[in-house]
Amino acid sequence: MRADRLLKMMLLLQNRGKYTAKELSRELEVSVRTVYRDVMALSLSGVPIYTEKGPGGGIQLIEDYRTSLTGLSDQEVQALFLLSVPAAVNSLGIGKELQGALLKLSASLPKHLQNMQTGVRQRIIIDAAGIGGKQRTPSFLSSLYQAVLHDQSVRIEVEYSFGYRAEHLAEALGLVSRGEQWYLVCRVGGHEKVFSLRDIVSVKEMEVEFTRKNGFDLTTFWREWLASQDYGYFCTIKIKQEVLESIKNHDAVEVVTEGKEDVEGYHQCVLKFGYEGNARRILLGYGNAVVVLEPLALRMTIKDYAEQILKVYEHS
Repeated sequence: MRADRLLKMMLLLQNRGKYTAKELSRELEVSVRTVYRDVMALSLSGVPIYTEKGPGGGIQLIEDYRTSLTGLSDQEVQALFLLSVPAAVNSLGIGKELQGALLKLSASLPKHLQNMQTGVRQRIIIDAAGIGGKQRTPSFLSSLYQAVLHDQSVRIEVEYSFGYRAEHLAEALGLVSRGEQWYLVCRVGGHEKVFSLRDIVSVKEMEVEFTRKNGFDLTTFWREWLASQDYGYFCTIKIKQEVLESIKNHDAVEVVTEGKEDVEGYHQCVLKFGYEGNARRILLGYGNAVVVLEPLALRMTIKDYAEQILKVYEHS
């Protein structure tokens, strides 16, 4: 259809900027004469398309038109290209079509917005593989987002096990959303690190720019970091039947083995978590419906937390 061909011609010109009539004829699979007729049709319809004769010439759109064609602001482009193709869409068999639509939209953007959407994808990841549960949004998330977008350093205060806190000057490389958590990917002391925003107590914007290392790819780094965490944190617990299903459906927990229910209504299970802190937080939330058997360090940590909570209520 001619309308499809005209749209494709415009997308080609928006993407590369300039084509010769012969190149367009090959791309559109029509004659050179038809290309010139289509150029005339677009021009008569108000599209500012023009041709230049001679060496280095060709057919192109004026840059201002390429900017106004989409009408997208810088912030809208940043938001739009955070999208990835969800697994559910792939399951329906239309993942390629959605990806193709995003690519066409990308092609229709002017050069500076194309560079912007590439930059966003190097700084923000929405990891669909881990989506699930209610996500806590820290008050400082927007500050980290701005620091990541503008390659700025931040001073973060991190709380480790047993209430120990430490400050770090961090180069904000990227943010990743996975499951119930946001993660900050940053460089501290010349080394790439990952902090869960649950462990970050405060963020201070430094407004000091840093230079990214050539070749750093956030997607590749995140994939490799997840693989390095795959060994996991294993623990043996006793768990009541009424909360066992909740544990099974928790994105951050894998039930490795499950025993039969005993006379007290408990199942003995082996669970796998990403790390010790995650295990402590999740298991504490189930109260006396869960009893940690091993490892001893986790059992004693939870016991210590329970005693501290009890003291607060005894003196309030």
